[in-house]
Amino acid sequence: MNEIVNVSRRQLIKGGAASLTLAFFLPLKGRLALAEKVTAQTRLNAFLTLETNGQVTFYSPFIEMGQGTYTSLPMLVAEEMDIDIARIKVVQAPHGKQYKIMFGGTQRFTGGSYSIRSSYDILRHAGAAARLMLINAAAKLWNVPVNEISTESGDVLHRKTNRKIAYGQLVQLASKENPPENPTLKSPSAFRYIGKAIKRTDTTAKTDGSAIFGIDINIPGMLYAAVKKTPIYGAKVLSFDAAAVRNMPGVVTVETIPQGVAVIADRFWRAQKALEKLPIQYQDTPNQQFSSAQLAQQMRARLDETGVVAESKGDVLQAFEQAEKIFSADYEVPFLAHTTMEPMNCTAHVTNTFCELWAPNQGVDFVAEMAAKITGLPLDKIIVHTPYLGGGYGRRFYTDVAEQAVVLSKKLGKPIKVVWSREEDVRQDFFRPMTVVKHRAAIDQKGTISAWHSTLVGEGPIGRLFGVQPDEADNSVVEGARHQPYQIANKQVDWVQHKHPIPIGFWRSVGHSFNGFITESFVDEMAFACGKEPVAFRQELLTNSPRFLAVLNQVTEMADYQAGVSETAGIRAAYGVAIHESFNSIVAQVAQVSIVKGQAKVHKIWCAVDCGLAVNPDTIEAQMQSGISTGLSQLFLEEVTFEQGKTVQNNFHNYPILPPHMMPAVEVKIIQSGAEIGGIGEPGTPPTAAAVTNAIFKLTKQRIRRLPIANIDLSVTAEDSTTTVRTG
Repeated sequence: MNEIVNVSRRQLIKGGAASLTLAFFLPLKGRLALAEKVTAQTRLNAFLTLETNGQVTFYSPFIEMGQGTYTSLPMLVAEEMDIDIARIKVVQAPHGKQYKIMFGGTQRFTGGSYSIRSSYDILRHAGAAARLMLINAAAKLWNVPVNEISTESGDVLHRKTNRKIAYGQLVQLASKENPPENPTLKSPSAFRYIGKAIKRTDTTAKTDGSAIFGIDINIPGMLYAAVKKTPIYGAKVLSFDAAAVRNMPGVVTVETIPQGVAVIADRFWRAQKALEKLPIQYQDTPNQQFSSAQLAQQMRARLDETGVVAESKGDVLQAFEQAEKIFSADYEVPFLAHTTMEPMNCTAHVTNTFCELWAPNQGVDFVAEMAAKITGLPLDKIIVHTPYLGGGYGRRFYTDVAEQAVVLSKKLGKPIKVVWSREEDVRQDFFRPMTVVKHRAAIDQKGTISAWHSTLVGEGPIGRLFGVQPDEADNSVVEGARHQPYQIANKQVDWVQHKHPIPIGFWRSVGHSFNGFITESFVDEMAFACGKEPVAFRQELLTNSPRFLAVLNQVTEMADYQAGVSETAGIRAAYGVAIHESFNSIVAQVAQVSIVKGQAKVHKIWCAVDCGLAVNPDTIEAQMQSGISTGLSQLFLEEVTFEQGKTVQNNFHNYPILPPHMMPAVEVKIIQSGAEIGGIGEPGTPPTAAAVTNAIFKLTKQRIRRLPIANIDLSVTAEDSTTTVRTG
């Protein structure tokens, strides 16, 4: 899913949309009437409205879940519209085809680090078109040539006559102008915002408590639902004893939901306490014998199968036959949960004539289409509000929570707010898949790597959702393992599909999240097997990949990288390195690590990133830091295991995430290469674990091939555990 194809500018600039920037509690009829009135007066194009006071409302096709979208996207509009960014209010665009700007105008979602790179040109054109409409309106008002008109920070100017008029005063005249299809864009040398570090525009609201998240929604007549799906996947509810909880305080009713039961009450806590006491009987299912340990064993047994060839270059078979030395290493990563800080929730109000939702989501059209299917209402009667998200990471790509809210509201005829407990969240996640990988390398008589063969066993969320052709590899499994930049003449990557009996989904950086660790760990293994220093080894193999080489050289210079183990002020430390490309961005990291009481301590991580063009360096630095924290969390702590069909973990006491005291200092350097613009929300995560474990190897000779590492004793020096298949 790396191709970005933009829809036509005409479709986007001329498209209209019903405004949703209105009070939550207006009746639907009144809300739509007011939307039509506001739209007629102020709509400039599908993305922008302008008020008489000069305020611009930007309808964002992408949501804000902490990644800075509501700052970086308005920067693009403000740049071309020539208006102060403080005068732009961001609201979430409604569902509708005019906002489907990804993959040839067929999709709209927030994920895959697509927001900036899929809308960079489109939003600049929207801003430029709005500016030109205002210029044309002023030229007609003053009866002067258009080429004598200029703009400056929300004003239109005619310098010859020293006249000036604010954008807001031109609203009605400008709205009558035809939006230009190909407005001239600014030269980068004239940029006022793009490329400058702009502080987050949502910081104040999120710190003073005024920001509205899904869990904050409260509407008149609303009831609360606590839900429990079947704890073993694939099972069904046989029966439940509603009478056992019906007389508990606040309880209204007990209802079925897809694959589960809900208790509805006047307060969430009352609903949750009643749910905990509700007797429920479940049917037996073969999945009650499922264990993650057994699954891992089954997957490891398939590492020598051929599977589907995901990449083939040169003659790998011949290179291995002629090799002086062959060695291999097996890696394994566990299931991971998302554990977003804001619990999963959704509020729905379904009537015979409309359906309204307040749904934290990563795909508003998915939510609307689901609601239309359940209610039988047309899409134009479905309203989806997208509040701020307290984290997404791929979890809110799925509409299961919203589905529960719609089903319950339709049954009861009242607004229903569904809130999941943290236990329900961990147990009912769409988990990052377990994956096992075997890497093999051949060394020729010259002591260089002549072939690299990788086999990945597992299942990916793309295949689970959309299916894969028999001769196609699931990119969400093999991304980050195939198409490496290293100059190795013979390369093959195989995928062996091994289905999981539980839900799986997209997790921050998807397949890159584990392949970044596994691939860069094995690159280090290849370096040592060839008797070469890891950075020098990479530099030799990247001579034909100048962008990668530049990022690698930048990060080692930042860190004052040292090849060996050093001791300063009684601390014995080593530097590990890793570099990885994901979402069209290249990230290299160096980690300084020591061993304290048998555990790894990361003192600092240096990070260099090339995303082609930096729209907002402040956001990029923050996202690199955030991605590194995610990478460290999966390295040290995170793991979901299953026994007898159920998750062993159920809350933060046994599914911990990285605590503040384990977060090292992070230094970030942005390289503006001018390459095709890349994503930034996810690429910081993939190299982190490998940078740390490569440093651990220098200190202990222990190769870390399974995550997490919290329970591994690193106090003793081990023998290198690389498996030599053949020598000579």
